[in-house]
Amino acid sequence: MYDVIIIGSGPAGYAAGIYAGRSMLSTLLITGSTLGGWAALTAEIENYPGFPDGIQGPELMDRMQKQAEKFGVKI
Repeated sequence: MYDVIIIGSGPAGYAAGIYAGRSMLSTLLITGSTLGGWAALTAEIENYPGFPDGIQGPELMDRMQKQAEKFGVKI
């Protein structure tokens, strides 16, 4: 039994998971066939806040996954 179930592991899904986890809600994030969604398949992301020089898509999604897991999100 979960308080929150999120479908999709793209940036929006992970952001929702991070906020729910930080709010102490039991959270499950359901992924598709590619962990991290389309962003994980993108070579260079240059328009994401906080990365003025851009970041590789897989690296961004890995960081978001680790942060979500830090707050107890089950993936």
